[in-house]
Amino acid sequence: MGSVKYLIQDNSKAGKLYHPPQQNEFGLGAWQVTGNFSVKDLKEKIPESVIKYKPEALAMTNAAFFEYIAENQPQIRTCYVGLLDPDGKIVDSQTLLKKGQTSSIVIMKLAHTPKSYSNGNLAQYRKALISGELGCGVADIESIFRKGLPLGSSIFAKIFESVGLRKEYEKLTTYEEVVKGLDKIRATIQQRTSDFSELEKILEKYKTGKDSEMILPNPGFILKKITYDSTTKFEESGDRDLTKEEEKKLSGLDYEGYEAWTKSIFPKIVEEQIEFTKERKILNVDGKCECVSFRRKPVVTDFACTVDENRLMVAFIHNCSVWAIPSNKEIQRAIFKQAGVDTAISEAKRRAENTGDINQWKNYIPQVTTEMKIDLKAIAEHSCNLMSYAMAEVANRTLDEGLFDVPPLTSWINDFLLYASKIEYQQ
Repeated sequence: MGSVKYLIQDNSKAGKLYHPPQQNEFGLGAWQVTGNFSVKDLKEKIPESVIKYKPEALAMTNAAFFEYIAENQPQIRTCYVGLLDPDGKIVDSQTLLKKGQTSSIVIMKLAHTPKSYSNGNLAQYRKALISGELGCGVADIESIFRKGLPLGSSIFAKIFESVGLRKEYEKLTTYEEVVKGLDKIRATIQQRTSDFSELEKILEKYKTGKDSEMILPNPGFILKKITYDSTTKFEESGDRDLTKEEEKKLSGLDYEGYEAWTKSIFPKIVEEQIEFTKERKILNVDGKCECVSFRRKPVVTDFACTVDENRLMVAFIHNCSVWAIPSNKEIQRAIFKQAGVDTAISEAKRRAENTGDINQWKNYIPQVTTEMKIDLKAIAEHSCNLMSYAMAEVANRTLDEGLFDVPPLTSWINDFLLYASKIEYQQ
């Protein structure tokens, strides 16, 4: 499965816009959004399957948010330029919507990445970015926010891992299964037969309890305060949690730029995302944002506030409780997990590590999935069908209720119930 978007570099009107980034200057390019998807960093290892509505839904909602930011927070610099209309002109989302049109091509300023700057040599790229030799490069960090802990949140994986139950968690997919697993941990905590220092660190970080209380949250727990984390962006072995010192270093930003990003720009982007989605009856529980280190100062890049970057959820009433269903690839993560893909990835990484290079773990995926009798193509097609409805629902709420012709929510929501989160607000 290819990337969710690719840079157009041909003789088309979109392709002719392409100008590569320079050492200290932005380039310009047109991104074609596809119906592809990536789960668990598998990307090209997933057989070809597409999500209906995704190209236009992702491009248009991304544009709508950046245009909202430009109007409400004009001091925040971004790489977003506009959308390409059918005539090859760069326009905004409202111009297209007024004509009853959509676009799947997003125009953005371009910055260097390890692939474009150092032919994929991450160490060389980092050295140039950190030293300031490279003045226009994407920071090797992904800034993450959490306003809630939905089903599938990495926090639950960390909770289970902290008490030695990571392998058990890899097999848990639904809300009921995860809650039963958490109940098992709660019972162990009450007995106080083990050391829970690592678990306590996790719960302290996310302030799930009051004072010294250690409250283990269920999926759907909405935090009072937003929490922030960061991971690496370009490491082939996957996202790695960063300390503040690592984050500052790998950002490529100077002191002033780093302070602006972490204390002003990113938190403000998050606040605006949550407000933007709330106004449109969408629950935004977590997401990420990226920046370019442009002459050591931050400029927001990549897509933002879409179902690919955020967990944008749709709330509904079920059995007298408020539940929320995922519209992002969390539904696909859950389906892949239920089929045993998480376990297969762990085994692929183990085999790669045993040969001395864990970064080559993807090469072991075909062999491992065959041995485990996992049909990636069938799993991908089923998950794509479910996600297309949820994605279109969010896009309609964001842009225009009738933009994408999908059945009413009540006619397909039952398929999501297993993967829904029961909403509970922190006291």
